[in-house]
Amino acid sequence: MNTQKIKFGTDGWRGVIAQDFTMDRVRMVTQGVCSYLQNTVKDKQPLVVIGYDTRFMSDRFAAAAADIFSLNDINVILSTEVTPTPTLSTAAVRRKADLGIMITASHNPYYYNGYKIKGPFGGSATMDMIADIEREVWDAAEDAGNIEALSGARRSKPGNITLEDFTDEYIQHAVSQVDMGIIRGFKFGLLFEPMYGATQDVFASILDRFRPAHVTRLHSEINPGFGQINPEPIGDNLNEAVQLLKDKGCQFGICMDGDGDRIGALGDRGNYISSHHIFAMVLRDLVCRRGLKGRVVKTVTTSSVIDRICRKNGLDLEVTPVGFKYIGEKILQGNVIMGGEESGGLWSYGNIPERDGMIMGLRLLEIICREKKTANQILEDIYSEYGFFDYQRTDYEIDSNKKKKLIKFLGSGIPRILKQAGAEDVVTIDGYKYPIDDSNWVMIRPSGTESVVRIYSEGDTPESSARLQEIGKTIMDSL
Repeated sequence: MNTQKIKFGTDGWRGVIAQDFTMDRVRMVTQGVCSYLQNTVKDKQPLVVIGYDTRFMSDRFAAAAADIFSLNDINVILSTEVTPTPTLSTAAVRRKADLGIMITASHNPYYYNGYKIKGPFGGSATMDMIADIEREVWDAAEDAGNIEALSGARRSKPGNITLEDFTDEYIQHAVSQVDMGIIRGFKFGLLFEPMYGATQDVFASILDRFRPAHVTRLHSEINPGFGQINPEPIGDNLNEAVQLLKDKGCQFGICMDGDGDRIGALGDRGNYISSHHIFAMVLRDLVCRRGLKGRVVKTVTTSSVIDRICRKNGLDLEVTPVGFKYIGEKILQGNVIMGGEESGGLWSYGNIPERDGMIMGLRLLEIICREKKTANQILEDIYSEYGFFDYQRTDYEIDSNKKKKLIKFLGSGIPRILKQAGAEDVVTIDGYKYPIDDSNWVMIRPSGTESVVRIYSEGDTPESSARLQEIGKTIMDSL
């Protein structure tokens, strides 16, 4: 067995199939989760719900996890169908489960798989929960006899495992989040791109409820290789979707990642509509149409257009490190109307505290249908009221020594080249962010787990954001 220490990142444990992510390691992790439940759930027999995506052997990894829970006298409800993460999270809440387990590597390449843990509230397990679970997993890994006992054939107690389909109850929940009458029978052409992922049948079934006139589907079949593209709805991954949207004359495109908790969109010109734009569209609708008041939560790498919407409408804004789990903890505290992150994970008022690409897709359809405008026309309204923004991100591979030097250099003060550009302050939440003014900023974020440095920039023109990208790269290259 691979003896490398298992760590849970911003959203679970992920690894390369057959190298890091193996049957034995899934069983070992599950044994650690069992110990956590046995230590924390005292007044009843614990209950876990398990789902899985379209990746290679996800259903078998899910069954292996179910066996270990069962062997430990923990009740299991195992999905009978491919399951998007939001569907599994909703099932955890509806069934009053103590945890939800989702076998998925989300948007990672096809050769990865992963193990997400959801709390009884439906969102990502809190940092305290994950810290306790990690310790139990490490203890399980150090017990050689335990590892030997966990490997090999099934030894579950069949009475502890129930097989169920979570789809219908999720669909009922999702459509309850929007005004069906507004969306029903929409006439414009819609492209749906699930990227071979878990939403391909679930979201198609949701759309059928609204009896649309024209829906074109792309990559809506099981393909564990994901067509050799990462199932993340950004950039070149959407080239086929853009071309098909233009060929079919569709007015709007909804694109999901591999497990359905992230969303991207396409406008009628085939232009990419990022999570920042979607965040702004939905937040504006919640505030200006529904009159909601409360807190808004965003990660530090998310567009400053959210700051301007909050400021103009008297909303409190909180900024967190990168990772939806930080947003989820804020949502659990209450009085939050919307939260989101740069990578496409968004949440809005009324849903369980979990990012959900499918519900966000429905919210966008409702806004478009209500305003009787295209998504691009709505964005033009937002630019007129809150200012245009251009957002860029570039990832650079970097060796560990250079990354250490970069961190030390950035920690010693604002680089001169940034001072010359107008930076007077630095925000050190999860990296080094340098505001230039209300609309322009650059952030240099060395990864804590990978040999990668990410440079984010935003400007009031594409030229401004590109110039800030170059400044960030100049700083990195100077070392």
